[in-house]
Amino acid sequence: YTREKKQHPGRHKLPDHLPVKEIVIEPEQDTTGLVKIGEEISETLEYTPASLIKRRTIRPKYAKANGDGVLIAGLPTRPIDKSIAEASLLAHIIVSKYVDHLPLYRQIQIFKREFGWNPSQSTFGDWVNSCCVLLEPLYNRLKQKIITSDYIQADESPIKVLDKDKIKSTHQGYQWVYLDPLQHLV
Repeated sequence: YTREKKQHPGRHKLPDHLPVKEIVIEPEQDTTGLVKIGEEISETLEYTPASLIKRRTIRPKYAKANGDGVLIAGLPTRPIDKSIAEASLLAHIIVSKYVDHLPLYRQIQIFKREFGWNPSQSTFGDWVNSCCVLLEPLYNRLKQKIITSDYIQADESPIKVLDKDKIKSTHQGYQWVYLDPLQHLV
């Protein structure tokens, strides 16, 4: 009995939509007068971590003629009034928490490690709460569409909930998820 060696299927093709950074490495020897007959191409993957950018909004102030006051542009609106968080940062925090299941305290640890920024957990909690308030009309509309559907499915999932009255104690909670499979709404 001889064992057949299985053919390795090879690597998966790298996605075409990724940006490409080309690096051409010429031989160290002099290539003057030589004819290029082709090239060897190797593709590898690099990772560039996300970045925090301090956005500085500068609004020049102008004195009006005859002492009539000051002229200055208004501030652009932001999702949370008087907050330092722009929409892109809030979206990242919300997606990390609810899609990637990354708790706020871990996100804070990552921001501290990667960027030297150490926001408080209560600030992040306030931001998440404010985003939930902003999304409430959308949630209510989605809920109304699902509830009025002729056919819905439901799932009840048990979930441990921290008990605020007892340190390091949890109680049994439930999360109900509703699906309208006909309209693909959750």
